[in-house]
Amino acid sequence: MKLVDQKTYYTLLKINGNSITIYSSPKGICHIDLNSKSGKKLFQKKSKLLPDDKIFFDLPEQLKKYFNSELKTFKVSLDIQGTTFQLQVWNELMNIPFGEVVTYKDIAVRIKNEMSFRAVGNAVGANPVPIVIPCHRVIKTSGALGGFSGGGPKVKEKLLALEGCMSLELF
Repeated sequence: MKLVDQKTYYTLLKINGNSITIYSSPKGICHIDLNSKSGKKLFQKKSKLLPDDKIFFDLPEQLKKYFNSELKTFKVSLDIQGTTFQLQVWNELMNIPFGEVVTYKDIAVRIKNEMSFRAVGNAVGANPVPIVIPCHRVIKTSGALGGFSGGGPKVKEKLLALEGCMSLELF
């Protein structure tokens, strides 16, 4: 989807004290911001940004259930843009079960490109829909959390704790 001259809708949610902004085209969710405004800057430059609380494919309700530990897998239409490699990585991220973590190298092996773990890290960092595509479940081979484009390491740590992963020795 070209964003130029396209309508992009957004809604702001407050869930358990967290601000989440969801952006959507008529085809599906295209961006999620966790405690930031990067999506607004992106879409204001490239499309007509319109407030709307009705077009979000049930994602607000699913996010509320996720943050209340009542939902483990999202079922929502996506309309995301990326390179062929990014889309391959993001598809693989969808296979990481709730409550489990894998490394960037694990993802590289799974996509049959084991030397591409740094490129995998870049693709994970470019994920436009964090939580729905669970990039927070990917950690460094050393066991360190690594970054999280959805709000930094503290947000990543909170998401992993919500999923019961923080009992693992990650450091």
